[in-house]
Amino acid sequence: MDTTNLEVRSDREIVITRTFAAPRRIVFDAMTRPEHVKRWYGLRVLAMSVCEIDLRVGGRWRYVLRAPDGSEHGFTGVYREIVRPERVVCTENYEPLGPGHEMLVTATYDEHDGKTTLTSRIVYQSQADRDAHLQSGMEAGMRETFERLAELLPALASGGREPASAS
Repeated sequence: MDTTNLEVRSDREIVITRTFAAPRRIVFDAMTRPEHVKRWYGLRVLAMSVCEIDLRVGGRWRYVLRAPDGSEHGFTGVYREIVRPERVVCTENYEPLGPGHEMLVTATYDEHDGKTTLTSRIVYQSQADRDAHLQSGMEAGMRETFERLAELLPALASGGREPASAS
């Protein structure tokens, strides 16, 4: 069952919440370790060709997704705050947009009874940026991406590892 919720809070802000059936340390690791992110991030039809995470304040992250037609979609950001396993604050930008369109993402991980609620507060540079993001199909993509993460979490909680890759 998809428990993802997207709420428009203001002209420049949205809040996304999703509860996962896993402890927050597992969810936090799944979202911050490249070997895990590669397994769930993005739509199923996309292949992740780049997954770089330098998880430290001032460190950068970058993901590139390749579509079946060969086009690539890059996302990048800088970590501003990390409180393991409670909170991550970072910028995020869709690379084709260029500078000036970075979003500020504050992700918090709250655990209760072995389940973790992820809350992502996204603040945009402008209402136009917020609207363009919402109209891009991001909500459907976010739901599918979070479903993929939810499917992976039981294996991570039981100590499952990523299978060896031929690439």
